[in-house]
Amino acid sequence: GWVEEVRKATKCKGIAEKPDIEKLMKLNKESLVKLIMSGYNVTHGYENVFDTFQRDVENMKTDVIESQRKVIKLQKELLEVQSENLDTVKKTVGSVIGETVEKEIKLYSQAVSQTTTSATPAITKEDLKTVLKTVVSEEDRSKNLIIFGLREAEQEDVSLAVTEVLQEIDEKPKFEAARVGKRKSDQCRPIKVTVSSSNVVHQILIKAKTLRNSNQFKRVYIDMDRSHEERRLQKELVQTMKEM
Repeated sequence: GWVEEVRKATKCKGIAEKPDIEKLMKLNKESLVKLIMSGYNVTHGYENVFDTFQRDVENMKTDVIESQRKVIKLQKELLEVQSENLDTVKKTVGSVIGETVEKEIKLYSQAVSQTTTSATPAITKEDLKTVLKTVVSEEDRSKNLIIFGLREAEQEDVSLAVTEVLQEIDEKPKFEAARVGKRKSDQCRPIKVTVSSSNVVHQILIKAKTLRNSNQFKRVYIDMDRSHEERRLQKELVQTMKEM
C-alpha cells in the first residue's frame, strides 16, 4: 500500500521506524509525485467509504427514532384501550349488580308476601338490604386475621410487629394492620390484619399453629375474623368443653 511505498522510498528498516523527512526531501520530483498521487488515491478511496458509513449511521439513527416513536404511539394506544375497557367493565358490572339486586329483592318480597298470612308483614326492601350488607361484610371479613397476645407498647410500630410474627412462620404477604378496641392498661388489644385474599388467610392459619413452638411468640394466637355471633357461639362451645 501507500504506507509501504513511503517506507521503501525512505529506506525504513521496520514497521516501528518512522519515515525520515530529510530522506523524503532528497527524493526526486518524479518519486515525490508518485507518492503524493498514491496517497491521494488511497485517501480518495477511503473518503467514499467514510461517506457511505456516515450515511449508514444517519439512516440507522433515523430508523431508531422512528421505531421509538412507533413504540410510544403503541403504548399510548394500549393505555387508552385499557382505560376504555376498564370503564366499560365498571359500568357493566355496576349495571348488572344493580339490576340483579333490585330484581331479586322484588321477587323475594313477592314470594314472601304470597306465602304469609295477612297478620304477618312481608319482608321489606330495607330488610333485604340489611341481609345483603351482612353478606358483603362476611366477604370482607374473609380477608382478615386477628392476632391475639402480641404485646402492646406506648409507641409501637404495629406493621413491624405483625411482620415479625408472620416471618416467624415464613409468610411475607402484603397487609394492613391496626389495633382494635379501646386501650386498657391491664391487657393488650388484638390486631386486625387485612390481606389480599381469603386464600392468604387460609395459608397463614395453617402455619399459625407452629407459633406454639416459638420462643418469642409462643403466647401469640392467630385466628380468623369472626362476627359477634360467631365469637359468642365459640365462647359457649369452649365453656361447654371445659365443663365436660
